[in-house]
Amino acid sequence: MNRCDLAMVVMVFLFAAMPAHAYGDPSGGTLFQVLLPALAGLWAMWMIFANAVRKKLSLLYRRLRGAESEEPMA
Repeated sequence: MNRCDLAMVVMVFLFAAMPAHAYGDPSGGTLFQVLLPALAGLWAMWMIFANAVRKKLSLLYRRLRGAESEEPMA
């Protein structure tokens, strides 16, 4: 399973976990029930793509400083 497949699985579970209520709960219980799966989904997406994001930011910082990159440009 590649990263795109993992991302799709996380998004499906994220949207499936959001409850649909016909009224607003003033105590905030519904808000917590909606935001916690959203936070879990965002954290899962970060864990899947964290290395790629770090690598891109590192390459960007090296370019901005004018240092040569260690990876050959394709």
